[in-house]
Amino acid sequence: EPVNNVASAAGVARVPANTSVRAARTPVGHPARTQPESSDIPYGMPPHIDPPYGVPLVAEVVPKKSAAPIPPPPPVPTQRPGPLPYSVSICTPIPTASTTAQGQQPKRKGGPLSNSGSSSLPGAFQATNRRFLTTTSIPNCSVCNQAATSFLATLDKKFHPNCFRCVGCHQVIDSSGPFAFMTDERGEKNPLHRQCYSELYGVKCAVCMESIPAGADGKISYVKHPFFDTEQMCPKHASNPGRRCSGCHRFEPIGDGFADLGDSNRCVCYSCCRSVVVDSEDAKPLWDSVISFMEKKLRLPIWQDMRNVPILVVGFDALNDQLQNSSHAGSSQIMTRGLCLSEHQSGRRFEVPRLTFDKNRKSFRPRDVEAKGYTYFQVPDADKINPDSSVTAILCLSGLPSDLTASVLAHEATHAWIKLHPSFDIAEPIPPMVEEGCCQLMALLFLNDGLKPASLAIHDDKGPSDAKLRQYFKFSIETDDNEIYGTGYRQAAKAYANIGIEALLSHVVLYKEFPET
Repeated sequence: EPVNNVASAAGVARVPANTSVRAARTPVGHPARTQPESSDIPYGMPPHIDPPYGVPLVAEVVPKKSAAPIPPPPPVPTQRPGPLPYSVSICTPIPTASTTAQGQQPKRKGGPLSNSGSSSLPGAFQATNRRFLTTTSIPNCSVCNQAATSFLATLDKKFHPNCFRCVGCHQVIDSSGPFAFMTDERGEKNPLHRQCYSELYGVKCAVCMESIPAGADGKISYVKHPFFDTEQMCPKHASNPGRRCSGCHRFEPIGDGFADLGDSNRCVCYSCCRSVVVDSEDAKPLWDSVISFMEKKLRLPIWQDMRNVPILVVGFDALNDQLQNSSHAGSSQIMTRGLCLSEHQSGRRFEVPRLTFDKNRKSFRPRDVEAKGYTYFQVPDADKINPDSSVTAILCLSGLPSDLTASVLAHEATHAWIKLHPSFDIAEPIPPMVEEGCCQLMALLFLNDGLKPASLAIHDDKGPSDAKLRQYFKFSIETDDNEIYGTGYRQAAKAYANIGIEALLSHVVLYKEFPET
């Protein structure tokens, strides 16, 4: 085994290579004892310590120090379904610590280094030989750097009780209970009152803009948007949540509200307003893009009536009125987004908004002042050859951003494709989970591959970029836990991955079920 030879007045000691050597001053005739100031000596270098008082040097075998333990990871927030639609409840522990009081002022007689007095310093800070007691045996306060014979030990530091202050408000922290701390860029931990931590580094409510305080258990509880990280809300607002954006479901802040649609108390955030669709004329180009995507990229046959079907952007009430007379009555997803009109709905007349968003006023105004921003539409008669399976109009909810509107139209275009398929039998309806799952699949495919790349720019409203909004719309489809829309989408996506889109849709039309994969 490799060794190091260490010469000393007491002879030669053979030391294993996996250890280090430190020298200790030991009175002649006494066993070796360790001095606090001893140091590791590199291999191949003899110790060079001038022993006072004629004390010889002896070699002492000391195991190498083990690596510092890795600190445990911070507590993981708990998450559960929230009290509101499109929300989750979060409980986040704040980083806390406690103190340990150590040391008392030693009683002194005759002088500061006298050994005639009694000392209650912890053993780790007492010199081995009281005759050589020096001020280096007493730790210094990490704040004032003065000797601390009575101190608080915490955060890997020593503090005078009066120096143990919050780095936020600079007031003394009560050491009898837990406190918060933050870690700076150098990796050092600094104490904070828990309330100060909440104010400086905690969670801000997106509704009232106030810091969400920590509870008595040291945890911060709040309601959060399932996708946007900064959309957090005080639990107190859950019982009276106010409005949310019709497009991205972000919370409307108090005092600086979103743009009002003037339709069933709905509003749109200014991020979604950048491309909001509130007029049927703006929806028609999106429909044409959907049809082109289905025909050219997915290579689906496009039935004749799909190209010229009326595309109508309507208000919430008009959509619900038509919904009650369709086979999708009771479906909350269809109620809030769109509808494919066909089944015995010809001749119905309803109001259609014609608005535009005024960026300067941050509000909607009528596109046609004389008509006060509205017109009317009457559903045309169905195809006389097969009136039950004809598509008479496509309805889409107003006030949605362009990408979301396009995905809704892609969803409804799939309904139309199925209903206009030559083999479709109105007498044998397709189970909702099967048909809606295929429609959600088409919506996601269009968001993925049917649109131009979205902008990553962050605008003056400090809200999400267009790319982030599009990502949320895809996230909503992929993570939907609704049995009809969520489970249906995932089964449709699995079948699509195996056999392709045309084979999937044709199988659904013929056999009213997903193919076995």
